Amino acid sequence: MKVLRNCVFCFRTMFRYAPWNAFAATFCFLVSATFGGMQVLLLRNIVDGALAYVQRAAEFLPEGAAAEGAGGGGIGMVAVWGILLVALMSQGTSLQRIGAYQMDLMSMRLMKRMTIDSVKRLMELEYAAFEEQNVQEVFQKMSGEPENGVYNCCVSTMFVLQKTISLIVSMGVIFAISPWMGLGIALIGIPMLVLGYYAAGRNAALTEEAADARRRMGDLKNLLVNKHAVYEMKLFGAERFLTGKWNHYSSLYARMAMRENKRVMLMDLGSRVLNVVYLIFVISMAGAGFLAGSFSLGQFAGALNAVAGIGTLLNECSLHVVWLLQNAMRIDYYIEFMKMKTRTDLGHVASLSHYDIAFENVSFRYPGTQRDILKNVTFYVKEGERIAFVGENGAGKSTVVKLLCGLYEPTGGNVTLGGVPVRELEPDLRFRLLGVVFQNFQSYQLTLRENVALGNLNALFEDRRLMEALRMADGAELALSQERGLDRNLGKLEEDGQDLSRGQWQRVAMARAFVSDARYVILDEPTASLDPLAESRMYENFAQIFRERGTIMISHRLASARMADRILVLDGGRIVQEGNHEELMGAEGLYRTMFLTQSVLYREERA
Repeated sequence: MKVLRNCVFCFRTMFRYAPWNAFAATFCFLVSATFGGMQVLLLRNIVDGALAYVQRAAEFLPEGAAAEGAGGGGIGMVAVWGILLVALMSQGTSLQRIGAYQMDLMSMRLMKRMTIDSVKRLMELEYAAFEEQNVQEVFQKMSGEPENGVYNCCVSTMFVLQKTISLIVSMGVIFAISPWMGLGIALIGIPMLVLGYYAAGRNAALTEEAADARRRMGDLKNLLVNKHAVYEMKLFGAERFLTGKWNHYSSLYARMAMRENKRVMLMDLGSRVLNVVYLIFVISMAGAGFLAGSFSLGQFAGALNAVAGIGTLLNECSLHVVWLLQNAMRIDYYIEFMKMKTRTDLGHVASLSHYDIAFENVSFRYPGTQRDILKNVTFYVKEGERIAFVGENGAGKSTVVKLLCGLYEPTGGNVTLGGVPVRELEPDLRFRLLGVVFQNFQSYQLTLRENVALGNLNALFEDRRLMEALRMADGAELALSQERGLDRNLGKLEEDGQDLSRGQWQRVAMARAFVSDARYVILDEPTASLDPLAESRMYENFAQIFRERGTIMISHRLASARMADRILVLDGGRIVQEGNHEELMGAEGLYRTMFLTQSVLYREERA
């Protein structure tokens, strides 16, 4: 039932995105499916009619008598049968080609239209879902291209329907010639189909069981081709260790595949043995009938032609059933993807009376874990205020940012902006209010212009503004040093593209913050990849550009916190200290301890 449900889902999806192409392809394939049986009947009539005409001519009967052959049609009817046979053969080929062309058009329309909806759906998923293992497994099993899965499921379903109709029509012709021959063929053919179905089930089981191993292999493969990972592996001598892991998971997958392949091969061998039995039976029955006089020559020729076609159809049906089940199983993962919990932060509040931020008794734990990262955290940020969060790694600093951006929903308490829960703000409003540069920033394989303008797409073609943002991020040289300037390609996707160092990519990410018009700029470890001199210049730029905007900075380098109006110290998921730099340094506590420790280390590094 699941396979049937998925096939129906795919056809509904296909008719929704490409209705006319789907209708034309279905019509062409299903109508042409009836032509095989009709061709057998025409061949029988042609052979019997021609034989009757020749026999009567040989007996020197009058021409009018010869015209009685083949059901009374004579040589004229033989010609008509021949013309119809040629027409059916040519039309069958034409319909197949037209159907294939319509399927190609469907594929293109699916890729264009369905991909947009899939990406939209992906963007609507809860951010937390991406951290869950079962979600990663669904993505792995979908192979990342659901439109191809829907298309393949439709094609395989259409082929199975076509071959089934052809098989039914051909079997009808055989039963009309000899019911006993038809019954024998059915008794042999059904087990052949069952064996093919079983083989398909084993292939589907392999897809399910090996998903984790294939996902692990994919992750290791990405590591082995990632230049940053390769550098680290070489420095630590970890190539052999990771290669061993690759060998482990690839061997695990190979064992699974070998086990299932042996079973499938046995099923295939059984199917081929039955196919030999089938051919021997058909030839024996047809030959015996012809010699006994119960078959005419036309029936004998038609029967042999039909059974040859039926043998091919049985093999093709088995193969297409295998393909259909595999594709239907992949679609099952897409349907599961479509049922995943979507974000609840797609609010409709489009304006605010003020822009103060409030965290009130906020607690949070990541999905699937038991430890609270934040515990009853409360703080308030006035519009335009500059706030810094400091603390040791794992204290919950970055989690505060994710909650403020609405990426997660608090386990307890409320996060509000302008008195409204952030997940109730209209997305466009939230984008205008919050500009974020995360610690794990993304390196986009786009032009430099596009990379910077992602912070404010309204400035995409404002060269002066983009260059100013790069200058403030100490990255103007990235454009000035290249002939194409802002239009240079970054990354390796384009032939003339150039990759950047980690520090250069961070400057590009910072430029996105500088070009943003957001009321609050949120900086999560903004200078982690910069050297001390570049870091010092960046702080000066921060002070200039964020003078009229609110700033929320997350940093483990306490020197950067000095520019903030207020510093909040996180420890163990709680705010343990609050104040400006001078106030916190004048009190005993975690901030003073951390600052003095870092100062000593920093002086030692400079020395």
